[in-house]
Amino acid sequence: MGPSIHTSQSEPLFVEWMRHRQQEQRRHEPVVAQRHATADGSEASNVRAQEVAWAERHAHDRRLHDSAIAQLRHD
Repeated sequence: MGPSIHTSQSEPLFVEWMRHRQQEQRRHEPVVAQRHATADGSEASNVRAQEVAWAERHAHDRRLHDSAIAQLRHD
């Protein structure tokens, strides 16, 4: 058996991770809005590619979060 992770020890790390994630989202939202406002046809595909890349990173972060929560509940 591996070392057990206790919720009381992990919670501050989780809270820190959530705050960091929320800050990243808040920083990203105005950038996307500005890109949409200023994008012309030649930039549209680049803007979309950047949004897709961000969405994939966000989905990856969400999967990591869900996995961590599941592991905490299992232990």
